[in-house]
Amino acid sequence: MGSLRKKIIILAVCSVLLTTAAISVISIFLIHHDERRESEQLLWLLCEIGERNLDYYFNSVQDSVEKVAKFVEDDLDGLENEKLAAHIGRAEKYFEELTYKTSGVLTYYYRIDPEISENVKGFWYTNLDGSGFEPHEVTDISQYDTKDTSKLVWFTIPKQIGKSIWLPPYLTENLDVRVISYNVPIKWKGQFVGVVGIEIDYSAMAKQVESIRIGANGYAFLNDAQGNLFYHRDIEAPVNAGENTLIAPEGLLDNKTFVKYTYKGVEKQAAWIELSNKMRLTVSVPVSELEEERQIISGSVVTVSIITLLVVGTASVLICVHLTNPLIRFTKDEENEKSKT
Repeated sequence: MGSLRKKIIILAVCSVLLTTAAISVISIFLIHHDERRESEQLLWLLCEIGERNLDYYFNSVQDSVEKVAKFVEDDLDGLENEKLAAHIGRAEKYFEELTYKTSGVLTYYYRIDPEISENVKGFWYTNLDGSGFEPHEVTDISQYDTKDTSKLVWFTIPKQIGKSIWLPPYLTENLDVRVISYNVPIKWKGQFVGVVGIEIDYSAMAKQVESIRIGANGYAFLNDAQGNLFYHRDIEAPVNAGENTLIAPEGLLDNKTFVKYTYKGVEKQAAWIELSNKMRLTVSVPVSELEEERQIISGSVVTVSIITLLVVGTASVLICVHLTNPLIRFTKDEENEKSKT
């Protein structure tokens, strides 16, 4: 009979053990799944908030330049010096009106290609201290080879590609200020005439990106689909567009929204979203920080499971002993009766 009690106790304890283990494993799996989904949602939410702020900033600039470009091309009625000079005056007034309504503008300009006119050069206005726009002496484009897109990028690149473009950070000539710019080539009857554009302060854009944080060591940065880094809190961006280009870690070049990559030996999880200027806003956080919370919760589940196992297991043994006592007594009484007879 003792053997039967032992079997019953072992069966009860094993049932409790298997049930507790199964519940623990399922709970930990669900916790990891939910935590991963929540971390991805948080990364994506930060990306969306950052995208709205940055795109509002970029789109206001782009819309202003496009409006000026349309006005300028509609206003052009000839390339003679006299007509160009009058045209420049009208464009200057129109650009001024739009620029005061556009946030974050550091400089704006309309420059005429020296191949079109050596006398009419256009204009360049700057607002470096925030007190208002002032005319600035224009760069002498005739001193440059406009086919060389490594120099005077705000002019040479739009001229060579023949379409509107956002340029990555560069150091603007004469001002020694790092900027990004949106530029539109101006044409008259299919002939390239010049470029209109706006430059915005790189540091203003950087501050908006820098404000995006997640966890203790999570942050945001700007790159493109080719991996070129335009802003990173720990890395100095190139001085000129295309010069000493910084390359983001390979894992970030995936077209998937959520990616994992390794930077300086640290595994990271990131989400990215494309901005209106084709840059990618990427929000990244060390995987260890995401895992830390999962491990804490998983550890709590394991601790509770062990306590539950001990309590329920002990209770099961006591119950089995209690339930089998009458049976054992009955068996003993039977044996005694048989021995008497």
